[in-house]
Amino acid sequence: MLLAGPLADRVFEPAMMQGGSLVAIFSGLVGTGPGADMSLIFVFAGALGILIGLVGFSLRVVRNVEDILPDHKAEAKSPNDV
Repeated sequence: MLLAGPLADRVFEPAMMQGGSLVAIFSGLVGTGPGADMSLIFVFAGALGILIGLVGFSLRVVRNVEDILPDHKAEAKSPNDV
């Protein structure tokens, strides 16, 4: 999150203006000009979230955590237990 502002202002904004290096690739998706840089960051953040979800789902340990770990039942402690 700390990198989003500087990355948008210094990297993506110039690259998404007319004639920029990323216009040919992403202009059909987010357009060009002001605001296209933040739109591209949102697209990348969404794609990263989907990727993390898919990786988590593909790991058997994460996918089956409800079956692997038993539910926790807190036992009532009496005041005399130390």
